[in-house]
Amino acid sequence: MSRVAVAIIGAGPYGLSLAAHLAARKIEHRIFGRPMLFWSRVADAGGDRYLRTYCFGTNISTPEPGFSFADYSRPRGLETFEPCSIGDFAAYGHWFQQTNVPWVEPVDVAHVAGQGDGFAVSLADGQYLVADRVVIATGLASFAHVPREIASLPPTLTAHTSRIESFSAFKGRDVAVIGAGQSALEAAALLHEAGARPQLLVRKDAIHWMNRVPQSPGLWRRLRSPISALGSGPKAWALAHFPGAMHRLPDAWRTRLVKKHLPPEGAWWLRERVENRMPVHVGTTVDGARELNGRVALRLRTANDSSERQLLVDHVIAGTGYDIDVERLVFLDRTLRSSIQRLGRAPRLNADFETSVSGLGIIGPASAISFGPLFRFVAGSEYAARVVSAHLARTPVQRHD
Repeated sequence: MSRVAVAIIGAGPYGLSLAAHLAARKIEHRIFGRPMLFWSRVADAGGDRYLRTYCFGTNISTPEPGFSFADYSRPRGLETFEPCSIGDFAAYGHWFQQTNVPWVEPVDVAHVAGQGDGFAVSLADGQYLVADRVVIATGLASFAHVPREIASLPPTLTAHTSRIESFSAFKGRDVAVIGAGQSALEAAALLHEAGARPQLLVRKDAIHWMNRVPQSPGLWRRLRSPISALGSGPKAWALAHFPGAMHRLPDAWRTRLVKKHLPPEGAWWLRERVENRMPVHVGTTVDGARELNGRVALRLRTANDSSERQLLVDHVIAGTGYDIDVERLVFLDRTLRSSIQRLGRAPRLNADFETSVSGLGIIGPASAISFGPLFRFVAGSEYAARVVSAHLARTPVQRHD
């Protein structure tokens, strides 16, 4: 039976960043997962899909210079500010992995349980090992949120935007898209461009669009509204640059910042692909759904007069974001999951990204409630990798073999 100091679960931007930093510190580790799987699947669904964030705020981190997204894009003639293709980002991630973390083991982790002073890790291919420490970096894949009003529909009739395998498969179909954020708006645009007939269902009274930010603003604008990975303005700049301070805020304040900063809205470059291209029902909520002769009958409620009506479509797409919930980390043994203290349903993490289970850490979007909105995005990977690798370097494992 093999034993390793650190097992990293997940080979997306956060997992790759941590592995690169651990390697630079010569800390023994193994990293498991199919590299950039989430992003590759999003790109492979087809259509023109772009990151909502700036290229400079979407770097996978390594202590060595020369491996930013812009470093990859510039010599290839690709966009280096915005909008940046998700397909290009996925390719950048694979290039980063092959260059900096070639030891990734492309196998899923099936089960993790406590074992003495470490963790028993079972892999999907039948391998078994013991890790002194485990860091979970599985990203958003486990947390796709489908509203309960449509969750009971069969999977042939409904899907989350992150789980669409091909937009072209909806050609000629009537599709209801729920949501008003980037993923919902982009899905609606891609469906329209693939020959489907989408309709947007928006709970709020309007769709909100981001303003375009100049790539080279003047001095006064840079001082008044600095650009950061979380957008423009002093508040966004502070949230992006002081995640450690965010961790020290009272839980209620930090939770409010995570939920309120960057609310659902669409990127400026997406607007012309949505407006006047499809029906948009604002002030509309879905109260229920049922299968009807192989289609979906949605019960809609309108906010201005509380009236109800029915909408009949072939499919429903949920662009309703992600719900961070420890219980969705199903590869963790139930005993481990129940031992993790929570902030709501999310894990409560200490300043070193460690859960209340000693030796078990979590980085990535699941850490946002503990560290702030920066960690909803790839931009948080550098801080997380630096903090966790430094913590592991100064607290060497005391083995009891």
